[in-house]
Amino acid sequence: MPRPTPLILMAACLASAQAAAQTQDHAPQALSSAAELEHDKKESWNYIKPDLHLARFTAVQIEPTVVYRGTDAQFEDVSDGDRTRFAQILTDALRTEMVKSFQLVRTPAANALRLRMTLIGAKKTTGGVGTVSSVMPIGLVTNVVKSATGKPGTFSGSVLFACEIFDSRSGELLAAAVRRATPDALDIGATVSTADTVKSIANDIAKKLRERLVEAKANKP
Repeated sequence: MPRPTPLILMAACLASAQAAAQTQDHAPQALSSAAELEHDKKESWNYIKPDLHLARFTAVQIEPTVVYRGTDAQFEDVSDGDRTRFAQILTDALRTEMVKSFQLVRTPAANALRLRMTLIGAKKTTGGVGTVSSVMPIGLVTNVVKSATGKPGTFSGSVLFACEIFDSRSGELLAAAVRRATPDALDIGATVSTADTVKSIANDIAKKLRERLVEAKANKP
């Protein structure tokens, strides 16, 4: 059986991507990797260095999550304070998850990847309404169907983000992806507030990214 290629592995690393197409015409213009990104579908963009091999990387340098300042940001009515808070939630989730499989380093090293997450946009959760709709019989049935099909739950918010991975020493871009993510439709806790929605998404992003990096490392040339 042929091994999955790094492209397939990394493109799938943030597979929770769903939601409305706001970035389908162009990659986020102020993103450092924008020129390298290729459109997949809707708000999904990807870049993978040709013949990428990750076996030698055993450590990760995690940058603080960047709040995107480009004119094509998608924050709607999310305040600057909340943007900063949501960015910190993403950073904390990455640090908590990555340490399970990688050494965390603060400075560049020959065996270290540098991971940069950029918060490009966020859509608010309708607090309380989403929770009620999830537990009421009709809402529960609707969300069961949405969960089974990978669609966002009723009144759920979302996060638009980019993940860029570099060689920490050389600064070479190894992989990048742009996605919009939502919580699972049956994650009732994620519907209480927008912060809870972001926490659920952040934990899911971090877990999937760690798993895909570990999987990609195992696929030696």
